[in-house]
Amino acid sequence: MKVLKFIKDKLVATFYAVLAFVIEHKITSAVILAAVAGVTAAAIIVSSVLSAPVDAILSSVGNNNDNSSESTVLSEPEITTSESEETVSSEEAPVSSEQPTVSSNPQPVVTPSVNTEYNYNSNMSYDNNVFLDALKYTGYKTDPAMWGSYGNYVLCSQKRGRGWLSNITYDDYGRSKGYEVNANGKPDIAYFEQKGLVCASYVAYVYFNYLPNVAGIDTSMLPKAGDPVLANEWYIAAKKWVDLGYSRYINFTANDGGSIYQDLKMTPEEEIPIGSLIFLCDWYNRTNWSTHVSIYAGKVNGYHWVTHVGNENGPELCAIERMNRLPHPQWMLAIITPPSNIRFSAAVEVTVKDDSGKPMKDIEVSVKRKSNGVVTELGKTDSSGKVTGDGLSYDEYEIIQIVPNGYTCENSTQTVTFTTANNSLNSVTFANKKQEEKKTEKPVESSKNESVTESDENSSDVTTDSSKTETAE
Repeated sequence: MKVLKFIKDKLVATFYAVLAFVIEHKITSAVILAAVAGVTAAAIIVSSVLSAPVDAILSSVGNNNDNSSESTVLSEPEITTSESEETVSSEEAPVSSEQPTVSSNPQPVVTPSVNTEYNYNSNMSYDNNVFLDALKYTGYKTDPAMWGSYGNYVLCSQKRGRGWLSNITYDDYGRSKGYEVNANGKPDIAYFEQKGLVCASYVAYVYFNYLPNVAGIDTSMLPKAGDPVLANEWYIAAKKWVDLGYSRYINFTANDGGSIYQDLKMTPEEEIPIGSLIFLCDWYNRTNWSTHVSIYAGKVNGYHWVTHVGNENGPELCAIERMNRLPHPQWMLAIITPPSNIRFSAAVEVTVKDDSGKPMKDIEVSVKRKSNGVVTELGKTDSSGKVTGDGLSYDEYEIIQIVPNGYTCENSTQTVTFTTANNSLNSVTFANKKQEEKKTEKPVESSKNESVTESDENSSDVTTDSSKTETAE
């Protein structure tokens, strides 16, 4: 309080000194008089503020902070637009007068309560990526050439008419939620073609329709968005996944040079698992409010690919590096990994037993992928006779065990196709049969005795004959 009083006194003293100088030198200049009037007004305002209680000042500052909007981006480049350039609105900007609540720490460090070792391969494969399968299920036509020389596919903003897109278009009215199924319990693609999808309802379709109803992957334990057609509602739901320990944030840096006319450079601090949710905000209004959401599909040829609904294109494959472009430029907001309690890549559990059903320990097991011949060593079975492998691609494999000495196996190599059935966990069992011991034949004792007796008898006969001869002589 003494400091505030000191400042107030100095301001008042300075004001009177200036006023005395003007009167003493008879200054009549309008400019100077206006300046004095301005200083007078400022002194009065400052004096009033400094006279207010400190608690009231602090309370006022606190209220202002509560209404402030804090950006989550790493840098805020200047945005320059020409007079003829229209301000482009976000594709899913929420229609609400309510200001978004912004966290000062949008990416908290959470200690998950479940397994957080992610073995998902982020290198996108044409034929064994469950999230690409979900896109293809909509009628989207993928082609291996897309990952090679088809560079125009990466950068093309309008893909309709090129033979790739499905018949599903964009829906501004949120008429389909993404959960709709047909009479067979499968995603109702015909309904989506009629009503359309948005980026948020596409996430609902993939995670809570395609995965459980087509791929056989149970996702019922995951919190859903309050409104499945709003991207920010999925952002709220995904943050609950983090709070529950199922998912976590991946840190990254992003830079586009402050221009919507050049590619966004996004560098994650670690490999992004396929199935991660990529949240973005409006490029022109960078807050912690998500205006777009997409699903990470993998990295190919230097591009980070996502599946999403891209406005007029409907469900499509797109590179993150182009998400900051017109007509709806977006800015990176958050990357949240897929839940670790759900398998999005194939896993195998191999069990080895003997013919009595007893588990066999220390049996070496490997898997060989038939499409490329790559062999992966799973290791040796444990005391329960089991060994597991995870992070494997969906494909056909040979499961190979090294049969131990003293045992035989009718089928020491089994061919199995890894699918998403049973939550992507594939089981294989080997039954080894113990070999029978070979018996070595031994000479029969009685035979030997009989042989010896006959020999002795023959010898006796010879002796008798000889004696008879001697007597005759």
